[in-house]
Amino acid sequence: MTSATRTTRYSRLIEDSDALTDFIHEASLGQMLGLLRYLTDNKPSWVDAAETVVEDSLVRHLKEKVAEEMMGRHRRVDHREHYTMLSYLGDLGFEVVHLPTGKGDVASTRVSIERKEDDLVPSLFDDRRLRQLGAMRESTEFSYLIVTKSYEDIKQSLRKQKITERTFISFIASLCAVGYPPIFIGDRFDASLLMAKIVDKIEDDKPRLYVPRPKAPTPIEYRNAVIEGLPNVGPKMRRRLTKIYPSIRDLCDATVEELTNIEGIGKSTAEKIVAVLDGGSVSHLPASVGRRGPKSTE
Repeated sequence: MTSATRTTRYSRLIEDSDALTDFIHEASLGQMLGLLRYLTDNKPSWVDAAETVVEDSLVRHLKEKVAEEMMGRHRRVDHREHYTMLSYLGDLGFEVVHLPTGKGDVASTRVSIERKEDDLVPSLFDDRRLRQLGAMRESTEFSYLIVTKSYEDIKQSLRKQKITERTFISFIASLCAVGYPPIFIGDRFDASLLMAKIVDKIEDDKPRLYVPRPKAPTPIEYRNAVIEGLPNVGPKMRRRLTKIYPSIRDLCDATVEELTNIEGIGKSTAEKIVAVLDGGSVSHLPASVGRRGPKSTE
């Protein structure tokens, strides 16, 4: 994307308050940083002091959103990790903390990653290590095993300890059978990049190709799929909507005015949602036309 295209897009956003509201609340971290850089390096020609205040307020708000997004990611690495891993992952935005047993060596809100290196071979004879992997699965939605040593180096270590390769292969097969096929990466820096990228792709909440659909979707999953099919509604916005409107019937009763009270929904998005749910245009209707409000979830 060229600088001119980027500038034109952000200029239009600033001129459209509804579009800007939708953008800020649904944008990725990179998109927010792009708008923040535009406002900082290519300030629009504000014609009076009042508009300068608006610009400064927008910059402050974006900085707060960026800080909130970074803090909310909960990217952590255990302080007992090797100092090179602490350095690499620290530079990638991971906080050095104490992670309890069962949380892995690297963790985020939905991800746990166990790192093995020279301690992988001793795991053959220590059931406690396998129990730790089982605890990871109970604590997070996604869990992985990454070995920062090449398979060839491990085979050399096996020979020195007089352990047959067949025994080791059987151990790897056991790990695969319980859902932990090890990923062998001989370079710690490359392994750090992979860990960060795994967390990025899972925590960004975007749907991925080749993810199998649940064999028996629940009514809640069907509801979520329908709501996420509405204009400008992704997983994050869907969670905000269902917190207030727990059923599709409740959401159908919402007015444009009520929807704009939800964080991240501007008037244009609210009108589109209501139009879809009504099966036609609502541009001729007042925002608070007499429809029922959300049901109480208490």
